Amino acid sequence: MLGVDVVSIERVRLLLESSPGLEKRLFSAAEQNYCHSQRDPAQSFAGTLAAKEAVIKALHLGPLVAWARRVEITRDDLGAPHALVGGRGVEVSISHDAGVAVAAALALPADAHFSGNTARRGLD
Repeated sequence: MLGVDVVSIERVRLLLESSPGLEKRLFSAAEQNYCHSQRDPAQSFAGTLAAKEAVIKALHLGPLVAWARRVEITRDDLGAPHALVGGRGVEVSISHDAGVAVAAALALPADAHFSGNTARRGLD
């Protein structure tokens, strides 16, 4: 399955400024460290958020609030993003342009054998 999401960078910037606890509710410590180490942290947070949403859509997991901390976006040594969900890897790609971050997630057949609700998927 394929999941795609688009996030406004400025909206993320404003949300993070106005809701101090939001960053910790949506992002792991490693994700926060990575985003803060970038030239434009809001752009990186928007891309990471878009990737999380794309993964959630690709795996049909449910609302962001329930899955944000259970989907982790990591970066390899070259900065390429990867997603982990309950020990499973999901391919992701992130891009930024014209004030938005867009991400696509591809759940390969070995990762996409899920059906029904999340309790039956073994991801809870």
